[in-house]
Amino acid sequence: MPAIYTIDQAPPHILLHLVAALAAIALGGVVLLRQKGTFAHRLMGRVWVGLMFVIAFGSFFIQARGHFSFIHVLSVVTIVTLLAAIYAIRHNNVRAHKINMRIAYASLCGAGLFTLLPYRMLGKLVFG
Repeated sequence: MPAIYTIDQAPPHILLHLVAALAAIALGGVVLLRQKGTFAHRLMGRVWVGLMFVIAFGSFFIQARGHFSFIHVLSVVTIVTLLAAIYAIRHNNVRAHKINMRIAYASLCGAGLFTLLPYRMLGKLVFG
């Protein structure tokens, strides 16, 4: 993949990944801070999980130098964690659901920080 220096040069799958990640960071923060168990919580949570699946599965189409990197391991962990959280809440295990959702959100934020490193594509876009 050629070097990307401005956002308008980014391919559509990278833009989708970026927009979904930014939306998931914002929405996930709201979901974690608001009252749990309400209709709004369930609705926002479902949207957030959808965004997270777009991010995680979409990451496999973003490869540095034609191969997967450490960050792709985090994508697999995220998918497993989200599935565990869904399973937990469907089986009324609120504690396991809460733990897995927090892990997924922390992983999202950690991956976001990792992508801002100066030698990473997004870091170059943001910081030049």
